[in-house]
Amino acid sequence: MTTVLNSYFKSLSQLFFPKICVACGESLIQQEETLCLVCEHQLPLTNFSAIEDNPLQKKFWGRIELQRADSLLFFEKDSTTQHLLHQLKYQNRQDVGTKLANILTEKYKTNNINIPFEGIVSVPLHKKKLKRRGYNQCDTFAKTIAESWHIPYFKNALKRNIDTKSQTGKNRADRWENVAEIFEVVEPKLIKNKHLLLIDDVLTTGATLEACGMKILEIPNTKLSVLTMACKL
Repeated sequence: MTTVLNSYFKSLSQLFFPKICVACGESLIQQEETLCLVCEHQLPLTNFSAIEDNPLQKKFWGRIELQRADSLLFFEKDSTTQHLLHQLKYQNRQDVGTKLANILTEKYKTNNINIPFEGIVSVPLHKKKLKRRGYNQCDTFAKTIAESWHIPYFKNALKRNIDTKSQTGKNRADRWENVAEIFEVVEPKLIKNKHLLLIDDVLTTGATLEACGMKILEIPNTKLSVLTMACKL
């Protein structure tokens, strides 16, 4: 009886408050979450996880030593990817982070990609920006992946000491100057002797990940890989 009532109220809620696809705005059917199947099928996946020395990893050659580099989606202006990340970053649509993480972990499982990571960290926000926004847009994505792979998410291992200006419109040299000394590892014991996966939302020049990653690699016997939700190459 309880199951029947729950199903009834769920159907009634859907009638008056239908869930819609965050990408196209169409109503979702019962089995769909966040994205409709059509929009999910049309996502511009990079498939970099299956490519050795992929274009993303080459972007860091000569800059920082990485074990792996991966990104789920290609990023273009006025694209579905940009819309999804805008909803996640500025509209508190944490379900977008969860959905993208589930897509990524399912792809790794389907393609039998080895998971060598011993912990996950994400690029931190400055405390002022975190207070204004209320959340780090990478947290849900990183946490969902960590739970799926049964590895720890060291949410507070890194700190951003300087509230930098927006990176939009800056070239690589300007971006590097903007972020070169702003990160700090505040819990080195957590990440010492570990292969870490560093997560961010969008990669453009890679300056932020490089600056953050260099601080991580100062900790003894650490190895580093990077993953972003999207990249612009």
